Amino acid sequence: MKLPILTLPQDNNAQSNIVFTTIMLLAVLFLSITSGVLAAYENLYLIIALLAIYGALFILIVPPIGTVWLIFWAAFLITGPSAYFIRFTQIQWLTILISAALILPVIFNLLHSRANVLSTQFSANLLLPLSFIFLAIFSSIINHSQLGDIINASRHYFFMWPLMLVFGFGLIQIEHFVKLWKALLIVASLQLPMALYQYFYVAKKDHRMSPWDAVIGTFQGNIDGGGDSAGMAMMLLIAMFTGIALWREHRFQSLWILWIVVSGIATLLLAEVKAMVMLLPVPICIYYRKELFKKPIESIIVVIVAFLLVVGILSAYKDIHYESSVTFKNNTQINTAYDSILSALTPKAGEDSAHVGRVTLLVNWWDSNISRGEIHNVLFGYGIGAVHSTKFRVGKIAQRYEYRINKTSSVILLWETGVMGHLIFLMILIFGAKTSADAAKNESIPPIHRTFLRVGAISLVMLIITLPYSNFHLLSISTQFLMMFMLGQAIYWSRFIKILSSQSILKQNQ
Repeated sequence: MKLPILTLPQDNNAQSNIVFTTIMLLAVLFLSITSGVLAAYENLYLIIALLAIYGALFILIVPPIGTVWLIFWAAFLITGPSAYFIRFTQIQWLTILISAALILPVIFNLLHSRANVLSTQFSANLLLPLSFIFLAIFSSIINHSQLGDIINASRHYFFMWPLMLVFGFGLIQIEHFVKLWKALLIVASLQLPMALYQYFYVAKKDHRMSPWDAVIGTFQGNIDGGGDSAGMAMMLLIAMFTGIALWREHRFQSLWILWIVVSGIATLLLAEVKAMVMLLPVPICIYYRKELFKKPIESIIVVIVAFLLVVGILSAYKDIHYESSVTFKNNTQINTAYDSILSALTPKAGEDSAHVGRVTLLVNWWDSNISRGEIHNVLFGYGIGAVHSTKFRVGKIAQRYEYRINKTSSVILLWETGVMGHLIFLMILIFGAKTSADAAKNESIPPIHRTFLRVGAISLVMLIITLPYSNFHLLSISTQFLMMFMLGQAIYWSRFIKILSSQSILKQNQ
């Protein structure tokens, strides 16, 4: 059994098709003329509005599954290299706006269904995301945030959620869930060739303090200033774990999985992502916790190997990265990855403004708000966009500091949406992980999808752990796609179980 996929009604009448085609041609002509007029003004807001119109038109023509695949390949293989090699960063706006426009088929789906929308479609799983979006808007209103700040930050807060609804409401066939997971393995296998080029031909010729920041695979970043290496590492961990889970279920060839794992570990070595490497045993330990009594020897060996792998990678960082860095050679306090980790965990009031640690950023938030009794801002923050800065806009909180403060999702959420916003976002991930884990226990769900649900649950736990470490939950299109995919997958199968249970009750009452 599968959930029904509701689509827009299609009129096969030839006359209706001619009318529709005529209207579309007139619309394209109108947009073409409008594009020329707006482009002549070179106004950012007008260009964004134009892109939004194009995105909406695209969504109305292309089926949801085609749009989802377009966003997937754009997020993982197009936007990153475009920004890295030719500095074309604006393409990420097009990807995000297309994702936002997916709300249109979701709305049409809800209107087309004759079920009670409020009681059937909007379950408790959707209450938290709606609350988060409402709180972000509310915080911006009460803080009188500038329109530019709201537009600048809207891509981080609002535009990717329709993806979750598309998956959760079953607007695409479930076989595409499997294809997306397998496509993620392909993306993971492509990171090593890109990382090798970035390490030997970019990082090795760079004389910055941390030249390894240039190793980001196909993810978003700058060839001169680094990028989303943490997001790449998170994707690799999820992909490696997915491959291992499929291999244990005898659903993938051993050689293919071996390449995914080996290339993933090699990429982690080249990228220097200490915290993400330390996260490596987490999915293994969680996954094998139930196998401990069934297969104790195998489970213990796997966990030990995972921990030894972490120690080996961290130790290798000294020879691969630190020995070639002039700054690290002259630094008597930081000589190994372990020294770097301890330094990052120690708050320092007077540290170099260019390398302020994550703990220090949290301490700064505490001192600026809780210590001063700013209850209003502690609870609801300063509005979205407050800590973001681009060449067009600088947020009101970002203006206070000479260094970048939006380094972690926890810091961003605390400053912009307060404790309430951070708590709701945390609950979204927690409830998503729980929903996914509970659905994985239901034997009415096909085995391969139960495997993906387990992978999704553990991956969402890793996203929870990394909230104070990285900002990829909000600033990385690729990580947001994965997050929405795993949340949507959990919602879909949760609804499947509820419908199955309702039908079972009806049969018993007949």
